[in-house]
Amino acid sequence: MLSLVLFSGLLILLSLNVPIAFAMGIAGTAVVMILERVNLEIIVQRMFYGVDSFVLVAVPLFMFLGEVLQESGIAERLLKFVQSLVGHVRGGLGHVTILSEMVLSGITGSGSADAAAAGAVMIPAMIQAGYQPAFAAALLGSAAVLGPIIPPSIIMVVYGSLAGVSVGRLFVGGLVPGVLVAGYIMVVIAIIARREQWPRISRPTLASVLRNTGPALLVILAPVIIIGGILMGVFTATESAAVGCVYSLLIGLGIYRTVRPRQLWAIFERTLLASGKVMFIVSTAYIFSWILAREGVAAEMAQLPVFSDVSRPWLILLTLNIALLVLGCLMEAIAILLIITPIMLPITTAAGIDPVHLGVLMTVNLSIGLITPPVGVVMYIVCSISKVSIPEFTLKVWPFLAALVVALLLITYVPALVTALPDALMPRR
Repeated sequence: MLSLVLFSGLLILLSLNVPIAFAMGIAGTAVVMILERVNLEIIVQRMFYGVDSFVLVAVPLFMFLGEVLQESGIAERLLKFVQSLVGHVRGGLGHVTILSEMVLSGITGSGSADAAAAGAVMIPAMIQAGYQPAFAAALLGSAAVLGPIIPPSIIMVVYGSLAGVSVGRLFVGGLVPGVLVAGYIMVVIAIIARREQWPRISRPTLASVLRNTGPALLVILAPVIIIGGILMGVFTATESAAVGCVYSLLIGLGIYRTVRPRQLWAIFERTLLASGKVMFIVSTAYIFSWILAREGVAAEMAQLPVFSDVSRPWLILLTLNIALLVLGCLMEAIAILLIITPIMLPITTAAGIDPVHLGVLMTVNLSIGLITPPVGVVMYIVCSISKVSIPEFTLKVWPFLAALVVALLLITYVPALVTALPDALMPRR
């Protein structure tokens, strides 16, 4: 009964456009006040417990890393390098966008940061080359979905902290799905480019490739250092974020010299605001999760016909995917993750589903929500850059959404795509 009151309160507050963190906190507080023999101090305790995690330290660090590299103008250097490699194929700018986003995703861990950094450069370039503004926005937005999938990933950090799963294994598990998602998007671009007969540009000379390689080399090394250090056991995922921050400051302040010391205050300010928002959501969600656990919602969910038969994990995963795709249209990814994970983790574990597979699957699913109306954050960023409306964006993004859903289904029902690499490189002890 109380869980019904909790969710009803949350839905009412969300319908009134109350921010998700406040909505969860207010709904949770209202239920706590109804509970017998429960002191209101539990609210503060749960909020503190929610963010009292060494793993979560990686969240502001990766956000700071993304802000520094965005300020460094690395996107432009990277795009020139990738364009010199594949820009001559039909639909070359589209493929350049995807490949560049793959590298950026290996640095920032955030779809919105990638969309802002690459969008400011690539969307005007695509429009100037003859791409429709709405299509350019849809393509860039779909590429930015890779941000949370290809490690490092802020969503994976939060899931790892919540589920007690190795963040390093989650990062490695996201590599193959990230490449798969990128490949499916590139297939869509190739089909559209051939159908529309987009013109080709001349193949670049070796001299121009080498000329563009130098400025981009330090950018390409960033994800190698971050992920390579984790794989070799040199540092943990949280420590890799700190190493990445030092590296980004080194190239931004000392080598590229595109970041001035006076800009650091603004970078710190943006990082504090962004990470504060995430941590506030995490803290209020822990009130929500504590109430759900106290009321035994996970056990009640496990009794539903669709979840009770653990011999049919395919049905459990299908239901979960549908629920997450719908919720992704209505709520922020981290809030969904914090509510759904404590409910679904016991069910999927009983069904023999690997927690790493579940975490990567949920990350891919929730990343799709970044470009779906009405609350897709990346959608609003690319529409603002390209100056197109949400309906125009929606009309052009559906082929990419279809490709993303196909990739999601493949990742869902072929677990080895997620688990094989971490099992080989980071075997369980």
